[in-house]
Amino acid sequence: MSERYNIRSIPAFVFVDEEGNEIDRIVGYMPPAEYLLELTRIRNGINTVPDLSKRLEDDPDNLDLLVTLAGKIETMSGLRAAISYWEELFTKENANETQRAIAGLKMALYHAQENNDPETLVSFVNNETNIEILPKAYDALRKFYAKIKDVDAEADTYRRYVDFMSGIKKESAGFYNGYAWRMTQLERNLPNALERIDQALALMSDDDGPREVAQIKDTKAEVLWKMGRIDDAVAVMDACIALQPDDKYYQEQKAKFLASE
Repeated sequence: MSERYNIRSIPAFVFVDEEGNEIDRIVGYMPPAEYLLELTRIRNGINTVPDLSKRLEDDPDNLDLLVTLAGKIETMSGLRAAISYWEELFTKENANETQRAIAGLKMALYHAQENNDPETLVSFVNNETNIEILPKAYDALRKFYAKIKDVDAEADTYRRYVDFMSGIKKESAGFYNGYAWRMTQLERNLPNALERIDQALALMSDDDGPREVAQIKDTKAEVLWKMGRIDDAVAVMDACIALQPDDKYYQEQKAKFLASE
């Protein structure tokens, strides 16, 4: 059933008709009140696949409907099942710049996946100018490289992605943290990762509690350790322990660093 319904994460709730055809799904945790609203929507047949398909048939120039339907089908059954809708969107004369760009990205990603070759995605990233879509394109390309285990290309693409987000002022502490931690896993771009994790710490505010600060500092310590700066890594981990004295993880991290001396 997991293969049949393309389940990639849990929890996932799949809703089917009498013949077993999927009409909608809910992915991920949802608070009870919100979940009940979604159940009611689906039971009433609102914005399900049959409903969206019927409304689009009656109003074929409604691109919002087309985008919603394409996105829902992709979420349910994967990009291959939705590609005809994205291709249709790309050819629509009334599509705006962003709609055409997102359709172009989906097509580039589809061809990359089908051919197991990143060329179309690389071309899209290098030639697209829409700054609303480019972050999605960079993210898709670095995930593609991760999937095919091209470590150098993934690291280089992720660095370019971070540089781009910084350039358009869309950076965040969490974003920098994700990049720096991934670089420790790949053991690439470590000096740059250290620079970015320091920027992440600078972005922390008074609203961030000790748990959040310790998580960012933990990444900095890991970067320093991977760079061979063990004393510096231990000093940062001591700061994490001071922030979260009851969390055994940070004690284990410190022990790991000391054991490598």
